[in-house]
Amino acid sequence: MKELTKKVIILNNFSSPYVSQAIVVLKDYNPKLESKAIADAEAIVGRYIEKMQKNRQPVRTARKRKRLAKIIVCLAISIILCAVIKYII
Repeated sequence: MKELTKKVIILNNFSSPYVSQAIVVLKDYNPKLESKAIADAEAIVGRYIEKMQKNRQPVRTARKRKRLAKIIVCLAISIILCAVIKYII
């Protein structure tokens, strides 16, 4: 019968405002490779933290800002075209 117990590693003590705890579920547990698994998990979380610090804002906020900028540009173009048409006529 297959073993149903999962082996997990819980990582705490991150110096990040984004991550407080990481839980890693291992496929196969080998006590000799435990330090390697922990190092891999810390590297993954570290890359995530770097990515979040690089972006500094969630994706949705960036999309909303781009959308708002497009609306403002369209309104400005409309106002300029109306002024030009009124000046010509």
